[in-house]
Amino acid sequence: MNNVLKGNILKGLGATAAAAAILIAAAPAFASAPAISLAKPNSGMSVDSFDPQVQVFNRQNIADLLHARSVSVVKFDTAWNDGGDATKAFDALNASDQSIHLLREALKADPAAMQLLARNHIAVNQVVDIAPAGNGAVQLYVS
Repeated sequence: MNNVLKGNILKGLGATAAAAAILIAAAPAFASAPAISLAKPNSGMSVDSFDPQVQVFNRQNIADLLHARSVSVVKFDTAWNDGGDATKAFDALNASDQSIHLLREALKADPAAMQLLARNHIAVNQVVDIAPAGNGAVQLYVS
């Protein structure tokens, strides 16, 4: 009976050690996840900057998103308060179907990007643009 008890304890310790090893191995991934927050309305970049940004797909933007320290999620429909700016941004968005499609396809092909979006309840088909803002900050524009 004593040997049976020792076997059960050792089995339990083995499972605990395995679970601890998995958590330790995964710790860098959890530690490096960017802080993600919802941007306040009217906090979009200048429309003059947004226009060329959204019209060109840049694969590096996905790497910027994954390695960011902070990500500000900007809702496209509330990003600009000025009627003229909002209209210009909407026109830029409409002229950018191809680059937005390429961005979404690249996100779908990147498991880490898809995990980041899923953890934050963002559907890939909502993503409109990823804009590096400097110093490890990124703006993620969603529709």
